[in-house]
Amino acid sequence: MADNPENHTQDTKQENRSGRRMRTLRRGRIVTNRRSSSFDVTVRDLSGTGAKLKLLEVWAVPTEFELQVLTPSGDVELAAHCRKMWQTGVLVGAKFVRPPRP
Repeated sequence: MADNPENHTQDTKQENRSGRRMRTLRRGRIVTNRRSSSFDVTVRDLSGTGAKLKLLEVWAVPTEFELQVLTPSGDVELAAHCRKMWQTGVLVGAKFVRPPRP
């Protein structure tokens, strides 16, 4: 099986995180501009301290934003104020500034 260079690059970045993340494919939403703008994302990894997100297309995610993790029916399961730690194309590493709330 061939090694994917993109995964290798992300593994290097993930070593800096402080919590263990569980892989997931959850629907999520980045909310910005005092809740006047939102963008759909896929939550790829999730932990008590942060998340790795995949955007639908490349755009400059702001330094701070609210992440909402959604239920399959589209309701907000949890929300957290986040700080962008890194961004490479459509992948974003986010650290929770405050613990997520239901």
